[in-house]
Amino acid sequence: MLTLHFDFESLSDRQAFYRALVQQSACPVDFGNNLDALWDWLTGGMALPATFYLAHADNASESAEFAPVLALLEEAQQQLDGELRLVRGE
Repeated sequence: MLTLHFDFESLSDRQAFYRALVQQSACPVDFGNNLDALWDWLTGGMALPATFYLAHADNASESAEFAPVLALLEEAQQQLDGELRLVRGE
């Protein structure tokens, strides 16, 4: 099982999130660095099952920078029916 860790207090912006995703998930280096590419990777490219540990995500979900990313992760979790697990914490 693939395990990824993201601390939204240490990520400066959405591009930093994408860089961390590429580093941790064997994502191709030509990853598109946008929400469409993230959706495609989560639902068709990334090895599953996977668990994303999301530190400080509750605060980040209110920011314009990270709210779309977190909403997309939630939607992917629902679509993938247990193959993608999101764990929020501090």
